[in-house]
Amino acid sequence: MEERTFAYILKISERIARASKVKKLRPLSKEIAENVLKREGVIIIPGVRGSGKTTLLSELYSKEKNAIFINAEVLAKQGVSLLDYLHYSYAKGFRVFLIDEIHILPEWEKDVKIFYDETKSKIVISGSSAIALRVKGSELSRRATFYELKPLSFREYLYFRVGRNFPKRRLEYLLDLKKRRKLEKMVVPYLDYFLPYLQFDALPAAFFERKEDVYINIVERTLRYDLAYIRPIDNFYIDVSYKILKFISLSPPSKVSYSRISSQFGVSINFVRDLLYSLEQTGIIYRVAPYGKGKVRKEEKVLMPLSFRSALCLHYNENPDKGGLREDFFVQHVGKCFYFKTGIERRTPDFVVDDCVFEIGGPSKGFEQIKKYKKAFLVKEAILLEKEKEVPIYLFGFLY
Repeated sequence: MEERTFAYILKISERIARASKVKKLRPLSKEIAENVLKREGVIIIPGVRGSGKTTLLSELYSKEKNAIFINAEVLAKQGVSLLDYLHYSYAKGFRVFLIDEIHILPEWEKDVKIFYDETKSKIVISGSSAIALRVKGSELSRRATFYELKPLSFREYLYFRVGRNFPKRRLEYLLDLKKRRKLEKMVVPYLDYFLPYLQFDALPAAFFERKEDVYINIVERTLRYDLAYIRPIDNFYIDVSYKILKFISLSPPSKVSYSRISSQFGVSINFVRDLLYSLEQTGIIYRVAPYGKGKVRKEEKVLMPLSFRSALCLHYNENPDKGGLREDFFVQHVGKCFYFKTGIERRTPDFVVDDCVFEIGGPSKGFEQIKKYKKAFLVKEAILLEKEKEVPIYLFGFLY
């Protein structure tokens, strides 16, 4: 590699890192940074576009010794191999390698594996999808540690809006009436912020930039560029992706199915399944697996990262489905969960987390759908709830 090319990539990458540095790091980023600084080996940080990955890597860049910041997009535009650039950097004395937006590079996992096996250097990677990075990161097997950077939690949002650093709580704390009472009393004065958070402010890029088109720009970049790094695409594939994403955002989650999408857009169910898998890999949708026997034959529930549903509905001059917003919020905060597949004439609860069953609903939601389950809870859109089995939905915003 020519020294001039190396220096140019280094200069542009450093400029990006400096521009992304902030004075006040979001709590989740701070927590991840503290953990990463203590670790060695390969560390992978996935997150949807706009969640603050570059800012996090910029923070690490300012703290790590002998570190180099590498923007993969700059590398790709210069036509330089990742492995060649890593070797050249290592020869110059760099020992910590921070690689941003790595999903842009084809077969990056092979280059990282080779380089790590050769040098045992510390390598920190960011990219736009937890699913895609985990699939490719499997090539690294036991070498990699994952830290996912989700959109802002409600707890983090209040940290920036009102300057209070509320405690992070575990799920079992929220399910204990006496314990959660303390948190409720602290949070109730700030509940006017909950709706703006749900509808627009959950993504750091949107909250800090205050531009209405942030989400639309992310969707466009995701569909036109990120999809191409996952699979071959053409104009038809992009066009159908836009239409299906619009359908998902405007529909209640219970109305989104492979067969309905297939018939509405004139494509096969296999095409729909493949496209949704690809969209999930970009991080622009979530797919929640079904719970129970025969789940292999059942479809996943399709949800969205928080605020994307509202932003797309606003773009199309429609009101977002309240149930969809609640489920987006719940799934984003609890993380790993399953959903109950609802039969045609059989109503069931919404989600299973560990051994607990949850039904998500509005203020008037009743116990009918969960009464036969021992560890079952109503998650309701309410300020204060007196019953042990009823939990205000906003409290789940304090899980991270």
